[in-house]
Amino acid sequence: MKYISKLSTSIALLSIALAFTACDSEQESAIYSDAANAAVFVSASLADITVSPADPTFTVDVVRANAGSEQSGTVALTATVEDEPLVGCTVSGYTFAAGENMAKVTVNVSPLEIGKELEVTLTLDNTNDPISGSNTVTVTVNKDYNWVSLGTGTFADILAFTEKPYNVEIRKAEGFDRYRVIKPYEQGLKNDDGQWGNAVAATSCDYIEFWIKDGIIYYNKFFIGINYDGSPSNAIYAYHPSSFSGISLANNKQLDDKTFQLAPYYYIEALQGGFDYTGKVVLFLLLFHKNI
Repeated sequence: MKYISKLSTSIALLSIALAFTACDSEQESAIYSDAANAAVFVSASLADITVSPADPTFTVDVVRANAGSEQSGTVALTATVEDEPLVGCTVSGYTFAAGENMAKVTVNVSPLEIGKELEVTLTLDNTNDPISGSNTVTVTVNKDYNWVSLGTGTFADILAFTEKPYNVEIRKAEGFDRYRVIKPYEQGLKNDDGQWGNAVAATSCDYIEFWIKDGIIYYNKFFIGINYDGSPSNAIYAYHPSSFSGISLANNKQLDDKTFQLAPYYYIEALQGGFDYTGKVVLFLLLFHKNI
């Protein structure tokens, strides 16, 4: 998500910078003086960012209208976790090289604890509102878990979305009851198998990430790798039953020290419907070959 967000932001910033330059040639800088020609962020918010524990930094692009001489500035930072200030987060200043419209600032969130959500607000050193863009930007930041391999486990989808159980890598977040099943549907069915039609093979999720809270297993939705009726617009996702009202969560649980049971609702977003097996059968078994 971090890299997609940065790429999208960079493209948008470049577009604005080019637009400013074009206008400047016509207006002879009349409307781009003072604060209007200062550095700006493209928008007031960014998509959520996840940083690595080994490198808890991310960059944010700034743009200016006039790519003339070298220009530098400072940025103020506020950082809060659950509305409480988090001390120790830092942000660099920015420098535009002569002839360049874009620069970057680097934010370091080393004090952020894993599992916490941080809200960061950056404010540029502009004194007036810019004509376009924003003097401030906010973003929600998480620090990724330190994932440790537990070795090989067995994955099975007994609703027959996999032909038979097979071995997968299992990882655990160090210090947390949080797990990842790596490439769970790598040996699953394909879109051209039988009733699923003859369509371009779908790409399933890279991992299933699940965690345990109050004895219940939770997970985000994940793509199982096939599409209903073979249509790419009908991707089948496995949803946690908590995404729907009136559905029991009880079948999503740990059975013993090696066995985890997931019972999702298979949902097709384009059709706003799917297959509810959450209360009928055990859909997934994750059998660990070593103690956790």
